[in-house]
Amino acid sequence: MKKNRVKPLLSAAMALSMLFLTACGGNSSSGAASASGSATQGDGEPVSIVWGNYGSSSMPQYSADQDAIDYMQKNSNITIDYQADGVLGGEADMMQQIMDGTIQCVTVTTSSFNTYTNLFEAFQLPFLISDYEKEYQVLTSDAAQAIFDQVGEDLGLKIVGVGENGMRLFANNVRPITSVADLKGLKLRIASSNMLEGVMKDLGASPVTVPYSEVFTALQNNVVDGEEINMTSIYAMNHYEVLKYVSEIGLYPFPSMLVMNLDFWNSLSADQQDAILTGMDLGAQNLFSKYLPNYEIQAVAACQDKGVQFNTIEGDARQEFVDIATKTWDAYREKDPKIANLIDMAQSLQ
Repeated sequence: MKKNRVKPLLSAAMALSMLFLTACGGNSSSGAASASGSATQGDGEPVSIVWGNYGSSSMPQYSADQDAIDYMQKNSNITIDYQADGVLGGEADMMQQIMDGTIQCVTVTTSSFNTYTNLFEAFQLPFLISDYEKEYQVLTSDAAQAIFDQVGEDLGLKIVGVGENGMRLFANNVRPITSVADLKGLKLRIASSNMLEGVMKDLGASPVTVPYSEVFTALQNNVVDGEEINMTSIYAMNHYEVLKYVSEIGLYPFPSMLVMNLDFWNSLSADQQDAILTGMDLGAQNLFSKYLPNYEIQAVAACQDKGVQFNTIEGDARQEFVDIATKTWDAYREKDPKIANLIDMAQSLQ
């Protein structure tokens, strides 16, 4: 294993951590100081919130959620019953529960909204957002908030925070992916999305939809040749035990949405709402500044120990992917002006 193959990923993770600690350190320190101080209960009756997360409790998002919970419980009269690891069901189950109001809060990926709306697919357009610094700027922008508000209004929800599960890349058991030609005929497991299915077909792969919990077995039994995935999932789900090659390319991010039932949100006092929004923002800052980059460093090390081979697709080779995949942008611009505004804003970022 040539360790220099993973230097771009390791360097990017460490640089990102330093950047966010510098850029967001003032806000994070302020939140942490407030969280460690005496609780300020504010207005409103005491509230209990059931918060579900389908994701693994070993993932970075879990740590960010815990920071948010710690802040809320110390600075308001809110009590949180947090259930991770799919205890309350899969993402589709939790989406139905949050819309029905049987639970009050969930952490779900943007792909879980695809049954109800195509607006969130804007955040996963290929190569629109290829690094975490840019993603944080996009997710906290007015253009993103306009999409959050529209989805919330349509589905009876309130988007109260954002997160991230890891930038997507290619991983497989056949060969390193160094060009578009290397994808030809590969059976790749993809996240459930009509948009992504079309992109993968355009790139020459054979996309397959497999439930997230079953991907390890599918790789082990050669049901699929590989996957478009992130380092966090490769590590958390032990996929590195049944993978040979990881090809980094910055395909698209896999954001999380922290969501509340809108009727429940509207029943809260202004002080309670402020505590929730502040706590969620604190968790997001910590996620992007330390939890996610540090976890990816651990993930790379685990892959190295298992002999997984890394390469980075860059330069003209990467541009070949970009030229094919970004044709999707034009179709999505026409779907909704809010998507067009988000694409324009993301493109304007340096």
